[in-house]
Amino acid sequence: MADPDEPAALAYIEKTLSESYRKEIDQEENVWRSLPFFAATLALQLAALFQMIDKLPDPATFAGKLSIGLLALAGALTLASLWFLAASIYPQKFDYIAREPLLLTYAQDLIRDEQAPANQGQPDPFSALVTLKTELVRQYAKGADHNRQINKRRERRRSIAGLAALGSVLTTVFLVGTTYAYYLFSHAEKDTGHVGAQIILLNPPAARPGTDPTGHASQPTSPGSASDAGGH
Repeated sequence: MADPDEPAALAYIEKTLSESYRKEIDQEENVWRSLPFFAATLALQLAALFQMIDKLPDPATFAGKLSIGLLALAGALTLASLWFLAASIYPQKFDYIAREPLLLTYAQDLIRDEQAPANQGQPDPFSALVTLKTELVRQYAKGADHNRQINKRRERRRSIAGLAALGSVLTTVFLVGTTYAYYLFSHAEKDTGHVGAQIILLNPPAARPGTDPTGHASQPTSPGSASDAGGH
């Protein structure tokens, strides 16, 4: 039952600040709930990067230089994501209200002061409930503000870690695409050269006058030889 001497504003602000305080305490666990997502993403990312190292194009080519740059960028973004993720879960001291035994002792002292004979019959008697709620409101306000600052920093670092992880994934996709396009183009050039060689072998150049079918100059036949051949 509410104390008739309790101000309505005190009851309202006590309820509001207690809810804010509990909300900020609950936010402490949110960063840990996102760790499985980051762990799975970064594990796949690192596996893909390690597999791509020995499959990069020739560094002397433009595709090779581009691939090395993309690989370095993906690695840097992955490290940045890990660093900001570690910073977001770095232990920080939250501000809590007084421990339960201390609050109980404090409330008992207030009740004793309220029931003291010197407080009875006063025009403005001392209220244990009002004093206790005033102290709780002060602790709620201080704790909620302190904890909110910690949660905001953690949220900002976690957001940067997520953006870095996304950038690393996209960079790896570009790296895979560049490598695939390079090898696809190289195989296409080799196949074109092989087909051209087959065409030349299957269709040799036509013999010119004065040459044999192989393209070598033929020896002219002397008149004597021709008459000898006719005589035989």
